[in-house]
Amino acid sequence: MVMKYVACIGHFDGVHLGHQKLIKKTIELAGDKYISAAITFYPDPKTVYGADKNKKHLSTLKQKENYMYQLGIQEVIVIDFTKEFSLVTPDIFIEYFLNKFDLQTLVCGPDFSFGHKGSGKVKDLLESRIKNFDVITVEEELYNDHKINSTEIIEMIKQGDISTANYLLNKNYIANVTIKDNTIIDSENVLPLKGSYKVLINNKQYLLTDNHIDYKNGCVDISFI
Repeated sequence: MVMKYVACIGHFDGVHLGHQKLIKKTIELAGDKYISAAITFYPDPKTVYGADKNKKHLSTLKQKENYMYQLGIQEVIVIDFTKEFSLVTPDIFIEYFLNKFDLQTLVCGPDFSFGHKGSGKVKDLLESRIKNFDVITVEEELYNDHKINSTEIIEMIKQGDISTANYLLNKNYIANVTIKDNTIIDSENVLPLKGSYKVLINNKQYLLTDNHIDYKNGCVDISFI
């Protein structure tokens, strides 16, 4: 017998505490009867729309997938977010994408949007007569009375507030970087704009100061502690 999915959906940049709340609910609903999954998009819809084509993120696709598997998600489903895909209407998104995933239940946050320019809202999803699955919404996770979101965590890291960022991520922030002659020349993830930070590379501690580090060359993960 083919098992159906219980899946959460979103971009999940950083897989922060808010995302983890969705994932926990998904795994809980799936139990032993269904497959727990996460539906995500790549690349970031904002970069496809052209708002910020060079935007740095809290997690690469590989990091995102690893974080979700570590939390207990059984399968990560990646939707290729192209310009053509961005033009689909909310109804087409439901009928030709979501309905094809053999879902038992879709889990999302109250502000989830879908379809062309995010014109489809959770209310539309709940009231849709063409969907072939149930929909469960999970309330936002708050910090200081504000919804936890990836954009604010990115700004925290840029400004050097690593301790708060780590708290909201529920893990040490990790950036994949390319180092040449003691200088970070490229990073797939957002980095602090300035300042000195203790980081780990292969479990050895280093000091990162304004993108300079006592590590000669290589493409490595640095963990901010």
